[in-house]
Amino acid sequence: MKRSIAKKALPTILLAACLSASISIGTGYASDKSGNLTSQLDRYFEVLAGKTGFSGAVLIEKEGKIILDKGYGLANDKEKIAVTNETVFDIGSITKQFTAAAILKLEEHNVLSVNDPISKFFNGLPDDKKDITIHQLLTHTAGFDHDHADDLQPINKQEALKIIFSKPLQFKPGTKNQYSNTGYTVLAAIIEAVSGKSYVNYMGEDIFKPAGLNHTGFYRDSLWLTLPVSTGYVNGKETGSPKDWPGPYWGPMGNGEIQSTTSDMYQWCLALENHSILSKNQVDKLFTPYLKEVGGDSYIGYGWVIENTPYGRLITHNGGGIGGNADVAMYPDTKIKIIILSNRITYRELGGIPFEVKLPATETSRQLIRNITANDFSVLPSPTLPLYYLFIAIGLLIIIVLSIVLVTRKVIKRRRKKWVKRILE
Repeated sequence: MKRSIAKKALPTILLAACLSASISIGTGYASDKSGNLTSQLDRYFEVLAGKTGFSGAVLIEKEGKIILDKGYGLANDKEKIAVTNETVFDIGSITKQFTAAAILKLEEHNVLSVNDPISKFFNGLPDDKKDITIHQLLTHTAGFDHDHADDLQPINKQEALKIIFSKPLQFKPGTKNQYSNTGYTVLAAIIEAVSGKSYVNYMGEDIFKPAGLNHTGFYRDSLWLTLPVSTGYVNGKETGSPKDWPGPYWGPMGNGEIQSTTSDMYQWCLALENHSILSKNQVDKLFTPYLKEVGGDSYIGYGWVIENTPYGRLITHNGGGIGGNADVAMYPDTKIKIIILSNRITYRELGGIPFEVKLPATETSRQLIRNITANDFSVLPSPTLPLYYLFIAIGLLIIIVLSIVLVTRKVIKRRRKKWVKRILE
């Protein structure tokens, strides 16, 4: 099963998000503005869980103070295990910003440069790939395809690289951007080549441990034997948990597969903010908006997405896949951080076109910043792509087809009259 669900049909999803935002009024509840912010937020998520089935862990910081740190809903439906603020979730593509940080840490140690061509690290590359740079891998401008293998496909590094380097590029490196899990897998291989460690060990020893992330790891990590882990649900069907998923494999290596908690992700945000894991110069590189994303108003950083919003600059990334939907959002101008990890996601498509998309963590995060800044919690988030849009689309299609049929019949009828008239004359 493939990840990065939120990126598979970005233009369609963005359009739907705009439309759903315009109809979200009236889906909320009567909020009590007399209560403090923490109690309002807690009530908000209780209502959200009750009305939409939301399940996940939420950590919100405002002006340097944590104002909510709690779990809602179920981590496992069958066993009726509740989500807590210690529950472990699949963070999916948020993994990419960890990979980017590892690359910049290695650059800080002068063992590589983001301007290095990948031919410096791999022998026998095809001519069209020799000049691809690390910077292009980080910014999704290298020309690699979206994926090279499914998440649970038993594939090692050598097999993955063979597939990656043998496939034709989607475009000439540096000429455009296309979101690519594959590019970040190549970065993971570079980390191994330069550090002399496996990607998993390097991340654990040189990134997670120094940053104080004690509840962050990969599929089948021994941590999950003692920590509470969530079970994933895609389209309502159970997909298992990191205790069960085989791996780590090289389909999601470097681009997904990391599991974490809200507290660890918060600790990571602080580590970046305080420059305890990377220098200020390297953190600035992570958050630099290098180029505009295709299909939106957001900009690509190194493993992060940067947006200009009514609430100031937003530094964010989300993840979606077999473990659910995760979202980390930092608003440095308004001093707000919103971290939401959910074990549910909905993505239904027909002929490669999505007709129902629900990203509970991302949708809630984007709505919540509006609620917090307005101190109005009467509006709940809307689905990214509601199912009823499918019926609207079908209805419009039927109207168009019937219109064409009626117009065609009129044209044929007129032509017949003219033909009969000519015969009679």
